[in-house]
Amino acid sequence: MSRLPSRAVVLLACLTLACTAAPPRSVSPAQAPAGAPADQGTAPAAVPGPASPPAAAAGPEPALLRISHGQITSSAGNYIAAEKGYFREEGLEVEFIQTGTGSDIFGFLVSGHTDVGGGLISAGAFNAFARNIPVKIVADHGANLPNASAGGAVIRTDLLAPGASPQPADFAGRRVAIGTEGSSQHIGLDRYLQSGGLTLADVDLVFLTLPDTLPAFQNKAIDGSYWQEPFTTIAVERGLAVRGPIGFDIYPYQQIGGILFGPRMNGDRELGLRYMRAYVRGVRDYVKGVIDRDPATFDEVVPILIKYTTVKERALFEKAIPSGLKADPVPNVQSLVDDQEWYLAHGYQTQRVKLEDFVDTTLV
Repeated sequence: MSRLPSRAVVLLACLTLACTAAPPRSVSPAQAPAGAPADQGTAPAAVPGPASPPAAAAGPEPALLRISHGQITSSAGNYIAAEKGYFREEGLEVEFIQTGTGSDIFGFLVSGHTDVGGGLISAGAFNAFARNIPVKIVADHGANLPNASAGGAVIRTDLLAPGASPQPADFAGRRVAIGTEGSSQHIGLDRYLQSGGLTLADVDLVFLTLPDTLPAFQNKAIDGSYWQEPFTTIAVERGLAVRGPIGFDIYPYQQIGGILFGPRMNGDRELGLRYMRAYVRGVRDYVKGVIDRDPATFDEVVPILIKYTTVKERALFEKAIPSGLKADPVPNVQSLVDDQEWYLAHGYQTQRVKLEDFVDTTLV
C-alpha cells in the first residue's frame, strides 16, 4: 500500500467524524467556534460558559461539564442541546474543548481534560480499551442508517460510461483512498469489494485526509474512494466523481462513532443521566430537522450546526446525505463485536477485549 503526499487545502470540513486530532481548545456555547487552528501546547485552563440561572431549590446540583468539540455534525446532539438550553434545564453548564475524534480523545478523557467525548470506534479505540482505561461507550455518535450514511463508495467520473453506476469491479486494480487505516471506512471498503468478489488486495490502497481526497480526484492521482460527505456532494457537483452505494447499503447499521464517558461520568450515574437527557433531546431535534426534513426544525437547527461545525453553507446541509444519528441513540453492540473481529483478523488489534466491560447502554 502506498501513501500519497499531503496537500494543504482550504475546504469545508466533513459532515461526519473527522480523522485528525487537534490540540485542545475551550469554546463556550456563547461563542461561535473559530475555524482557525487551535492554540498549540498543553490543555488550556477552563473557560467558563455563560452563567446559568440559579437552580430551583428542588433542582439538580449545578455542574460544569467539559465536552469534546470536533466541529462535526455527528456532535449535533451536544451543540443543539447547548444552544437550546437543554443542558441548562438539567443544571449543567458546558464547556466545549476542541479535540480530535480519533483514539487521541481517550487521553483527554482519562486525564480529565474532558468529561464526555464523541469519537470514532476504530482499532485505536479497541486498543485503548485493551489497556483497561476507565472510559465507556454509552450512546450512539454516528451510524450507517437508511438515507443517513455520510460515507460511501465513490469513483472518478471519467472511469465510467455516461450514466453508469459504480460497481465493485470498477475498482479492481485502481488506486483507492480512505481517510484512516484501521477504521470504519477501511471495513466499509472491504465489505464493498467483497460484495463483488474482490478483496483489499485487489486495489492499490492509499491513505489521504478527507480534504486532500478532493484535489486527488481532480488531479487524477486516485481513481476511487470510500469517502465522506460533504466532500462527495462537492465532487459530484463538480463532475469529478460518481456516487456509488452509501454506507447503509454496504454495511447496514454499522456503529461508526460513540459517546464516551470518562471517569467522572462513569462514577456519577445521576450526572450521566442528566447529560443523557439533554443530549437525546438535541439528537432528536437533529433527526427531525436534518434527517426527516421537517422544514421548521431544519431552519432551527442548521444555523446551530453552521455555527459549531466547519460546514458553513446551508446548501450543503440541503444537498448532502446527512450523518446518521439515532433518535434513540443505543449503540449497536453487534456491530462493535463484528468490527473487533475484523481488526483482530487484519492485525490492527492484538488483544481481544470484553465489550461488556466498556459499553453501557443503560443510560440511554
